[in-house]
Amino acid sequence: MADLFDRTMVEEGFIRPHPTFQVLPTSGYRLTEHAYAEIIQGLPTEIQTSVPVWDQIYMERMHSGYVVGLEMLAWDETLNLKPR
Repeated sequence: MADLFDRTMVEEGFIRPHPTFQVLPTSGYRLTEHAYAEIIQGLPTEIQTSVPVWDQIYMERMHSGYVVGLEMLAWDETLNLKPR
């Protein structure tokens, strides 16, 4: 399912084309995290760390701020996403 979602996001232009990653048991989660980072990095700076759910504000702001500061290659390495 994650592969289909990933392909659709690339086809629709939400994220850029990227190499196909090796399949691992948690690949689906990591593919969505790859897309999350690319999308959030493309947002205007003033909203990159804004989150709509009150209970998650602190953790999401920290996570989003961390992801925004990384190169995509470094984020993919953090997620252990390796091209096939």
